[in-house]
Amino acid sequence: MTVSYSLPFENDLMSGPSESDRIQPGQSESFEERIDMLLEELSFALQRRRPSILLAFYESEPVRDRAERALGKRLAEIGQPLVQFPVDEKHFDIPRLLSERPDREGSVYSVTGLSQGGGKEGANAYRALNIRREYFVDYAIRVILWLNGDEAMALSRHAPDFWAFRHRVVEFYDSAEPEQAGMAAAAWAGGGQGFSGQPEEIDEQIGLNEAILTALPVQAGSITRRLDLLLRLAGLYHAKKAYDQAIQRLKQGLELARQMDDRAMSAPFWGKLGLVYLDLDQPYRAVRACRKAVRLDPKEAGLWNNLGHLYHVEKRFSDAIIAYREAIRLDPQDSLANSSLVACYRLTGKTELAEKQKKLAQAFMQNGNEYQRAVFESVCGNSGKALELLEIALGKKQVGEDGVRRDPNFDFIRDEPRFAQLAGLSAPEFKGK
Repeated sequence: MTVSYSLPFENDLMSGPSESDRIQPGQSESFEERIDMLLEELSFALQRRRPSILLAFYESEPVRDRAERALGKRLAEIGQPLVQFPVDEKHFDIPRLLSERPDREGSVYSVTGLSQGGGKEGANAYRALNIRREYFVDYAIRVILWLNGDEAMALSRHAPDFWAFRHRVVEFYDSAEPEQAGMAAAAWAGGGQGFSGQPEEIDEQIGLNEAILTALPVQAGSITRRLDLLLRLAGLYHAKKAYDQAIQRLKQGLELARQMDDRAMSAPFWGKLGLVYLDLDQPYRAVRACRKAVRLDPKEAGLWNNLGHLYHVEKRFSDAIIAYREAIRLDPQDSLANSSLVACYRLTGKTELAEKQKKLAQAFMQNGNEYQRAVFESVCGNSGKALELLEIALGKKQVGEDGVRRDPNFDFIRDEPRFAQLAGLSAPEFKGK
C-alpha cells in the first residue's frame, strides 16, 4: 500500500512545486515514484534555500533501509549528500542540533530512531520537535524523518503542533501493490479477532488515522488509500464500541465505492457493517449486510467467513457450515474457517465429518499463531491445551478479552474456571454468558 500527500504551510515561502506539477498519488504509484516525490521536494527546497520537512512512514527496517539508500543514491547523482542523523538519549534535540551544524546550508538530513530519544515515555525527541519546530523554518533545514507505526502515533500525540507543521508525507509499506492492499483489507474485515489494544491505544490509532484521512487530497488517485483508512477507522471505532462512528465511516466508504462504480470495493464495508449490526443485536440487518458482501465479491474467503460467523453466533449451524465450507474452498488453509467448521459439525452431531475436518486441518494448524491454535484445540475438545495457548495469545495481544468472550468457538471450554479468568469474567457473570 502506498500513498503520499502534501500539506501547505501557512507561510508561502514554504510552498514547493504547484499541485499540477507534482506527481499525483495513484493506484499505479511505484517505489521509484515515491522516491521521486521525496527528491522533487528536496531539490526544490535546495535550489531556493528553503526548508523542507518530510515524514516517511515505513513498516519494516528492510523497507526503510532500501528507501533511504535509494534516496541517498538519487541525491548523490545531483551532488547532494544525505547526512544520517540517528537519535539517541544524548542527541534527541533534533531542531537545535541541526541548526548548529556547519554543513546545514548544503545538506539533507535523514533522521531515524525518534523513539530512542529517552525521557518520560521516550518522548524527549518528540517534545523537542514540538517546542522548537520554528527552527526548521528559521534555519532553512531540509530533513526527512523516518517513522515506524509506533513512532508515527507517538509523534501525533507528543508533538501535535509539529505534526501539523510537516510538509509532505510518503509511505513505504511492504505491500506496495494496491491489489494486495485491497485483499488485506477484505481479509481483515472478515476476521473475528478485532483489535486487542487498550482503550488509550485505540484512541491514539483513531487520532492518527483520522489525521491522515483529513490530510489526503480529494482526488481520484487517493481513493484506494481513503477507502483503506475508512475501513480501518470503522474497525477501530467498532473495537471502542463507538458504533455510530463505525457505521458512519462504513457508509462513507460505501458511498465512495458507489461513486467509483466498483462492486468489489464495497464488499468489505458490507462485511464489516454486518459485524457491527451483530454487536448492536440486529441479526436481520447483520445477515443481510454480510450476504450482500459475498454477492458483491464471492471469491473473497474472508467475507464467507464473516457470514459463517454470523450464522454460527445466531446458532444457524447448517447455514454456517455452508458458508465456512465455501471459505475453505477459496482458502483451504484458513485456520479460523477450518476450526469453526469442526465446531459446527460437532454441534450438529456430524462426528465423522468433524473428525475428517480435524485431520485435514492438523497438517497446517501448527503454523498458526497461538490464538488460532487455541481456537482449534478448543473445538477439538482439548481444553487444557486450548487454555494454555489462549493465555499466551492474550499476553501477546493477538486477541483481546472481549474477542475471547464473543468467539463461539470457545463455547466448548466456557465451563472451565480458567477460561472465566482469562476472559475477564467473574464466576456469576461467566455462567450467564
